[in-house]
Amino acid sequence: MPKINVGLDIGFSSIKAVALTAHENPRRLISLGSIGAPVPGMASDADVELEATSAAIKKLFAAAKIEEKNVVGALPESKVFTRVIDDLPYLSDSELPTAIKYASEEFIPMPVAEVELNWQVLYRSKLEKNEAVTPEQPQGKDELGISGGRSQFRGKTVVFVVATPKMLVSKYIKVVKMAGLTLKSLETELIASARCLVGNNPFSPTTLIVQMDVNTTDFAVVSKGLILLTRSIATGGAALTRAIAQQFNFEISQAEEYKKVYGLASDQLEGKVFQALKGVVDVILEETKRVIQAYSVKNPQNPIKRIVLSGGGAKLPGLVIYLANNLGLEVQEADPWYFVTKDKAIKSKLEQEGPIYTVAVGLALREN
Repeated sequence: MPKINVGLDIGFSSIKAVALTAHENPRRLISLGSIGAPVPGMASDADVELEATSAAIKKLFAAAKIEEKNVVGALPESKVFTRVIDDLPYLSDSELPTAIKYASEEFIPMPVAEVELNWQVLYRSKLEKNEAVTPEQPQGKDELGISGGRSQFRGKTVVFVVATPKMLVSKYIKVVKMAGLTLKSLETELIASARCLVGNNPFSPTTLIVQMDVNTTDFAVVSKGLILLTRSIATGGAALTRAIAQQFNFEISQAEEYKKVYGLASDQLEGKVFQALKGVVDVILEETKRVIQAYSVKNPQNPIKRIVLSGGGAKLPGLVIYLANNLGLEVQEADPWYFVTKDKAIKSKLEQEGPIYTVAVGLALREN
């Protein structure tokens, strides 16, 4: 029996699990499954709601015939705080904790003592004695894919920081334990998505991941396996559904069906569904433009070459074309199974449901 890695994505609308072989290259799909999440579920702190979530996880594992008890979990991007800090001087490993703690106070809207701080050094370089950084020095990409390279970051430390509320971590550990499982590690949804969709492939172009979930849309710019910018907004698939419900005076369930069938097809139903959705989609479009602009200012020589749509919202009909036409970039749906060997019998099913499993696949691909 091969060793198995299991990714468990506990979302607000659904719970997904993916089991992959652990040591094969490429990894092989063993099992997967999805189940509706109880409401309010993880949005609540009440024990009865958390117990309902753990019961759903048990049911999912039984249906998917996943026997492995050790899992890797994901924290929702909207509940954690991430930032690339690029204005630190050159710092040694022993100096970093204190500096990051003080720098984090600027973007964490709660006491630092109430969060767990984790970080990854993206770039670190000393400023040599008598050396000055001038505009005339060559601007090139460094070996980590950060543009502006050695002159821009000479004498600096660039760090990707994740601050996670301790209470949130405790809640996820509790729910997974109640389900009879052991949480090996927790990471953010975007870290898992970046691993799955871009990985460490040096030939992958600099990519903007746009992850559209029920309540949020999350953004991450990834270059050579490193996340260089993140952002999250409180607009997601539920806002699209509500827009249709209000326009046509539909129940939410009927509005959801219209969204899935017609989407942004302007030639269907006299374009009425398109018009209902356009205002919400344009909020996401404008934020996408802002993310691209913010990244480009600091990385002019390492531009974003493509956009990958992930999450349930990525399946909205016409969205790929709409964004491509308005952004002038290649836009594609996420294919989380690209690095995974799968049975031909379920290949078409995986292609249909691909984007919704992105986080779970990324978690299962994590090296332990």
